[in-house]
Amino acid sequence: MASVSDIEMGLATMDIEAEENEELCFDGEIEEEANRFELCLVGRFLTEKNINVRAMRSKMANVWRPTMGVNIKELKGGLFLFQFYHKDDFKWVQSGGPWTFDNSILVVSAIGIGEDPVKVQLTEVNFWIQIHDLPSGFISNFFGTFLEYDLNNNTSVLREFMKIKIKVDVRKPLKRKKKITIKKRGDFVVQCKYDRLGDFC
Repeated sequence: MASVSDIEMGLATMDIEAEENEELCFDGEIEEEANRFELCLVGRFLTEKNINVRAMRSKMANVWRPTMGVNIKELKGGLFLFQFYHKDDFKWVQSGGPWTFDNSILVVSAIGIGEDPVKVQLTEVNFWIQIHDLPSGFISNFFGTFLEYDLNNNTSVLREFMKIKIKVDVRKPLKRKKKITIKKRGDFVVQCKYDRLGDFC
């Protein structure tokens, strides 16, 4: 055990300023900032009505049924943070929908590294749509950006319509029909019906 005189001598010989100015060198690269919102979505409902937050939390948890649960926090008036605890739950909610509460559509988006959740642009919603009277082998991005087919619906030769998922810009009016012309086949009016449209404001 060190004596009092040994400790006093050690303190006297310490060069604090030299230690403060000593540089630390790292051989490896410093990792980029981790995304603390990696499994989070930010969202708002397309409605002018006030949202009953307690009822909404219960309803969305019941609809999504996430394996590891979900935490829903209101960031500011009408803007919500949805935190998931498993990547499969996160991906399913992000790519699914449209999700609704009280007949109002939820617009959600992931949050990038270093991005402020309050400033995330919420402008696009995924919709499943039925396209009627579309000639076989023809598809267009007129109604929205094409994402995928419903293979269960599109394989039958007796199908009445084509079902696809599209991404729609909520700032623009929804399109419900389009006249198209195909060489050697004439003119067609293509009708579009949206699944689970709710109150689209």
